[in-house]
Amino acid sequence: MTGNVKKSARKLARKKIALTGSVNADGAPGIKAMAVEKREGMKTFWFASNVGSQRAAQYMANPRACLYFFDRIPYRGLILEGAMEVLTDEASRRLLWRRSMKCVYRNGRVDDPDYCVLRFIATHGRYYFMLETESFSVDD
Repeated sequence: MTGNVKKSARKLARKKIALTGSVNADGAPGIKAMAVEKREGMKTFWFASNVGSQRAAQYMANPRACLYFFDRIPYRGLILEGAMEVLTDEASRRLLWRRSMKCVYRNGRVDDPDYCVLRFIATHGRYYFMLETESFSVDD
């Protein structure tokens, strides 16, 4: 990936909201906007979710996933493809837990059985800008 494209792609990957893609039981794609809670470059992204949510169930059945970030003006986009894991271990839960989340979960604590963390790990991506695209492997 060229230097300018890499810089622009990294900038898009720092957005606070990602469109997350999953695959349902019928093989149809689904999209949901989610807040990125933590990230490591363009490789790994974390999201807070519910174990009982439709998306978590889809990721448990089929971890294939994508993230999409974009700017409206001028239009540019970044799609990252990879896998989404549903994590319920204590360390993963504590990684993202904030006090403000206690009103969302029934018992109001990090150990709520419905609280989970989604971790997306990208394998490759594609950057779009000015009707041109560039595909790349994600290695950082």
